[in-house]
Amino acid sequence: MQMAATERLALAVALSAGAHFAVLAQVPLAPGLREVALFPAQALNARISPAPALPQIAEPLPAPQEPVAAPAQPAAPAPVAQAAGLPTAEIYFRGSDVDERALPLNEVNLVYPEQALVERRGGVVTLRLKIDHLGALRDVAVVEAHPAGVFENAAIEAVSALKFQAARRNGVPVGSLKTIEIPFDPDCMRNSTCVAGPQDKAAAR
Repeated sequence: MQMAATERLALAVALSAGAHFAVLAQVPLAPGLREVALFPAQALNARISPAPALPQIAEPLPAPQEPVAAPAQPAAPAPVAQAAGLPTAEIYFRGSDVDERALPLNEVNLVYPEQALVERRGGVVTLRLKIDHLGALRDVAVVEAHPAGVFENAAIEAVSALKFQAARRNGVPVGSLKTIEIPFDPDCMRNSTCVAGPQDKAAAR
């Protein structure tokens, strides 16, 4: 009897120790029994703080660049006026620079100044003519006159009515300068020689 009681006591102690061990290990003692935890579980409320923002480092501004001058454009070639059909500046050659000098093609009657004719005064006017490559008179200038202030207007009026054959240089008509003397003789009214024209070519230069 005592032996059976001792065995039951040992079995009870073993069961008790096993139960405690199971509770401590949170192992279910048997199917269908509710799990028993030694310490009640508590909800874990954890807040993850965001990592502090790193200070932004401002990017260094680019260094100002020196202005670069644009490359010089090559100068455009001067347009050829003749190819474009535009008028070009006339070049007037001196008599010594042409092969054939400009010559008057017609005669013009001189209008003798009345007061000089009454006084039977004569004189001579030297004119500088500018004749273009077409033979047209472009300009008249008085170089000298003897006597001064008497025959200049009559000489210019007569020469302005002349037509010319243009000077030639290397076989090509060119503009030229021509100096011509217009004589005034009071006797020309009687012998009809008061004209300006081809007979003056000997004095032309």
